[in-house]
Amino acid sequence: MYRVMIVDDEPLILAGIASLLDWKEYGCEIAGKAANGQQALKLMEEQMPDIVITDIKMPGMDGIGFMKAVKERGWDDVSFILLTNLEEFSLARQALSLGAVEYLVKMELTEEKLADSLRLAMERQELKRKADAAGTAGTVSREEALKGYIERLLAGDGGSGEDGTGGRDGEFDSFLREPVLAIVSFNYGYEGFSADFTKEDQKKVISFAENIIGQMVKGYFDHSCLVRRELNSLVLVVSTEGIEDYREQIRSLGEKILSVVKDYFEVSVSVAVSSKKESMGEFGALLYEAMSATNHYFYHSLDPVVFYSGECETSARHTGSFHIGFLKKDLSQAVALNDSARLEEILDQVASLLRENNPSRQQAVNACANLYFFLSSFFEDGEEPDFPYEVNIMEKLGRLGTLGQIIQWINWFKEAVSAILERRRDTRVDKIAEMVREYVMEHYKERITLGQAAEALNISQGYLSTAFKKQSGESFTSYVSAIKIEKAKELIAGHQYMMYEISDLLGFDTPFYFSKVFKKVTGMSPKEYEAQCLKQKKV
Repeated sequence: MYRVMIVDDEPLILAGIASLLDWKEYGCEIAGKAANGQQALKLMEEQMPDIVITDIKMPGMDGIGFMKAVKERGWDDVSFILLTNLEEFSLARQALSLGAVEYLVKMELTEEKLADSLRLAMERQELKRKADAAGTAGTVSREEALKGYIERLLAGDGGSGEDGTGGRDGEFDSFLREPVLAIVSFNYGYEGFSADFTKEDQKKVISFAENIIGQMVKGYFDHSCLVRRELNSLVLVVSTEGIEDYREQIRSLGEKILSVVKDYFEVSVSVAVSSKKESMGEFGALLYEAMSATNHYFYHSLDPVVFYSGECETSARHTGSFHIGFLKKDLSQAVALNDSARLEEILDQVASLLRENNPSRQQAVNACANLYFFLSSFFEDGEEPDFPYEVNIMEKLGRLGTLGQIIQWINWFKEAVSAILERRRDTRVDKIAEMVREYVMEHYKERITLGQAAEALNISQGYLSTAFKKQSGESFTSYVSAIKIEKAKELIAGHQYMMYEISDLLGFDTPFYFSKVFKKVTGMSPKEYEAQCLKQKKV
């Protein structure tokens, strides 16, 4: 059971994060809460948490100062998740260099994002435990010790610890001089949505690929280390000392990796490369730059071998929020009318918004998931065999490695749903008229307007009016009047109410207006109809 501490100066945020997840489901428990870094340090001495979720901006001692104080005390086994109200990328760089697992914006925080960050923190904890176990298991090979060193750096403990060969991790700094770091990302794409392509399959792909790439790297660089990072990426660190044109050498290696992985596994990869640094002491900057280059490839995906540059920083500044909720009413109308052309227009608009607004990868994935869940709600499970039902849509959308792949998925989803609407339009009666009739029968005793009905049915007035007339052959107002007058005739024939009472019972503004509508529909006044009923009764 992992012990989690939450640090934030806002009580509502503390309570909100604590209640956002069922922590036991993730093998975690809340070990404590604190309002600032100073309180958290005191609490850590008692609780010794494994994972700390902390705000950056706090009075007294902020999140960066808190992380530095934790490192100074030698508590290197703690994994940090940072929270902030603003996306300040200078702070992100500091947080990464201090070993932060993730950097989350409060206004974008969701259960899914927090859970993803928590899983990453737990994975890093496991890496630390494995590295510690390797360090106490006796003599290990230099290659294994080097991997343990890089894994500890990725886990954020600064690489401190025995290397298992009798030396210190610091000795590897001389082995990896003038280092460059590359992240090899496996972009499975929406083609991987097959039910047969499971997490176990992903593990096999990346495991085989790791062995192949590891051998390839040795043909390009004398000193290197390759380690796995989650299910969709590898981290490669190489020494470029003495290499005149290291970029060309890395590009050649990257292109070879792309070709081999595509040929062997039919999976696309990207290689995001940092700039060259003086030593492994700048590992935080190496990782930050490679991650920024990965982010740049997500948006542009022009060249799958991406080198860090100033343009990568521009890509990192994405929109503060990205929402498509304002399109849901139009989507409802399109589905209700089986209007495939309109649905395609709306989903094309979603794709355009993604291109124009520069959302983060997680924002884009969340938008697609919201789109999927909203549209799937119109098709009960099993009712539409052609609907692309997915058990774990978030996990599968998470495989998409570029904005282009996400837009490809939207186009694929658009075509699938559009085909269903076209078939429905051709083979079954639209439901608009039926929905209107049901609404009128439930509310005929009230004053009914087109606007009220449209709002209740989540359809615009224009759509409702046009669709109802097209399907029923009469206007909405005429239909409402006809139903009300039919009910009025029943009440008049019962001889239990006065005319003004019947007018009130059926929601007419005045008895005069009731009489006017009655005569328009039946050709006689209410009194004349009553007299006719009495005459027929006598006969």
